Amino acid sequence: MTSQGLGERLGQVLLSQGIISREQLEHALREQAKKPYLRLGEVLFTLGYLSFAQLEEQLEQQYRDLRLGQLLVRKGLLDPEQLEAAMAEHEATGLLLGHLVIKLGFCTLEQVSRVLEEQRVLTGNQRA
Repeated sequence: MTSQGLGERLGQVLLSQGIISREQLEHALREQAKKPYLRLGEVLFTLGYLSFAQLEEQLEQQYRDLRLGQLLVRKGLLDPEQLEAAMAEHEATGLLLGHLVIKLGFCTLEQVSRVLEEQRVLTGNQRA
């Protein structure tokens, strides 16, 4: 996934969660167009629309969601088209990817729980 795609995804998630407004997102995107070497999160932070803690938390969650999606595909529990559909829903709602693949009927709770546990072991993170 390109950094442009990640920026768009971050903007949509922040918007859907009510962390930023549509006007703030549009302003940040205009500013980013002037400075394409900056990532959207950096622009939002610089403009004061996002705290560092909020940015860090959202990027961490986004990374975990992407890793979960990749692991589910690698294990054959999700196909790439289903992952795209779930990520689109994630962008629209801000809901966690694990919840969405269950809600959409792509995976069972048991499957997602098992892969999340593997992910925790792989990353050494017991909170994830």
